[in-house]
Amino acid sequence: MLNVGTRWSMLIAPLRRPIFADLLRSKRERTKPAHKAELQQWENEGGNVAPPPDAADTRVTTDSA
Repeated sequence: MLNVGTRWSMLIAPLRRPIFADLLRSKRERTKPAHKAELQQWENEGGNVAPPPDAADTRVTTDSA
């Protein structure tokens, strides 16, 4: 015979994954505009975003080696 806790867990188990995915999605949607605003502010101050990893290596050195 199943106890009440086991019955509830069997009813709720199929709903856990969609609920968790929805929580992650809503968190991502909340943090994305804030991150975008911070990045825009940083770029306006003169910062540069790192180049993609496949970009050619164009290091400039001021030292004579």
